[in-house]
Amino acid sequence: MKTLPAAGSVFLLLLPGAPVFAGGLSTPGQGARALGMAGAFTAVANDGSAIYYNPAGISQIDGTLVDVNLAAISPQLRYTTPGGATETSDKKALAPAFFLARRLTDRLSAGLGVYAPYARDAELQDDLANGFAWQRSAMVRTDLSAVVAWQANDTLSVGGGLVAGFSQIDRSIPAGPGVRIDDKIDGTGVGGIVGLLWKVSDRLKAGATYRSGISIDHDGQRTMTIAGVATTSNARAEVRYPASFGLGIAFAPSENLTLALDADWYGWSSMDQVTTKTDIWPDSTTQLKTRNSRDVRIGGEYRLPAGWSLRAGYAYIQGAFPDTHITPSQPDGDGHELGLGVGRKMGNWQFDLAYQNTVAREQNGSGNIFGYSGKQNIRQHVLGLTAGYRF
Repeated sequence: MKTLPAAGSVFLLLLPGAPVFAGGLSTPGQGARALGMAGAFTAVANDGSAIYYNPAGISQIDGTLVDVNLAAISPQLRYTTPGGATETSDKKALAPAFFLARRLTDRLSAGLGVYAPYARDAELQDDLANGFAWQRSAMVRTDLSAVVAWQANDTLSVGGGLVAGFSQIDRSIPAGPGVRIDDKIDGTGVGGIVGLLWKVSDRLKAGATYRSGISIDHDGQRTMTIAGVATTSNARAEVRYPASFGLGIAFAPSENLTLALDADWYGWSSMDQVTTKTDIWPDSTTQLKTRNSRDVRIGGEYRLPAGWSLRAGYAYIQGAFPDTHITPSQPDGDGHELGLGVGRKMGNWQFDLAYQNTVAREQNGSGNIFGYSGKQNIRQHVLGLTAGYRF
C-alpha cells in the first residue's frame, strides 16, 4: 500500500459510515408505479406508496389495498486512480416494501408501510499494485410508518403519522499503511410525516409532504487493526438523517392522461458534522461539509384500453456531498434519472413493472481530504415490480 491515500486518514477514523445522499445511490423510490414516473408522485399518491409519498393520498383509496413491492437494484461504482487504474463495485441488492391502506369511515383512512428509504452495499477489492486497498460501505435504514388521513371535504385531505427508523452500518476502510477500521453499529429513532392533498378541480391536484429528520444513536463495535494487531472497542455515533419537503402538482389534460411535476428539498446540512465515541480512543468530531439539495421530477401516465397503462418520467437530483469529502465506496454527485413503466389492472389485482436508469456526473477528487484525488462515476439500473390487491 505504498501509495495508499493517507492525507485524510485521520478523518476516516471519525466517520461512522455515511448514508446514501440524494444524488448518490439512494433507494430509487417506493413502488413500481411511482418508479416508472421517476418519483413524480406527491400529487398523484393514489396507491399504497402514498404512505411514503403523501399520506393524505390514502383518502383516495376505497376498501382495503395491499401492495407488495420488490426493487432489484444494480449499482455500478467506478473509481479511476490518478495513475489510470480502475476500481469498481457492482454489488446488487433487493429492496422489498409493503403497504397496507384501509378506509375506516367515509372520511377517515389508515395505512401501514415498511420500506427502506436509504441503502448502500458497495465494496471495492484490493489493487495493491496501484496503491488501492479494499473498502466496504454497507448501510440500510428500514422504516415502519403508521399514518392516518382525514378527508375534510370533497377537495381537501390531510394526513400524517409516525415513522420509526432502524439503521444498520457495516463498513471497513483503510486508514493509512497497515491500518484498517471496521465498524458494525446500529440503532433506532422516531420521526414524523405529514401531507396535504388539494383537488383544485376535476383535472388538477396539488400536494405537499413534509418528513421530519430522524436522529439515530448507533451502538456497536469498532475494530482498529494496526500491523496485523486488532483492538476492539464499544462505539457510539449519532447520525442525523435529513428532513425533506416536497411539492407536487398533477394535471389531467384528458381522461386517460396524467402529467405530474414534483420539486423536493432535503436538509442534508443536518449531517454537517458527525461525532464518534469509543471506550478507548478520544471522542472526535469531523466537519463533512454536507449541503442541502433539491430534486425536480417530471412524470406521466397514459391509460390504455383493457386496463393497461404506460408511464415515463425524468428527474434531476442534486448531490449533497462535495467532491472533497467523498470516498470510492461512499460517492455522491448530481444525477439524472429516467424511468419507464407499464401496468395492468385485472379485476381486483393491479400489476406494475418499471425500469429506472440513473447516471451521476463524473466527480473529480482534486482536493479530496481523504487523498482520493482520482475520478468517480456512478450508474444504477433498477427493475421494480408491484403486485396490489384491493378487497
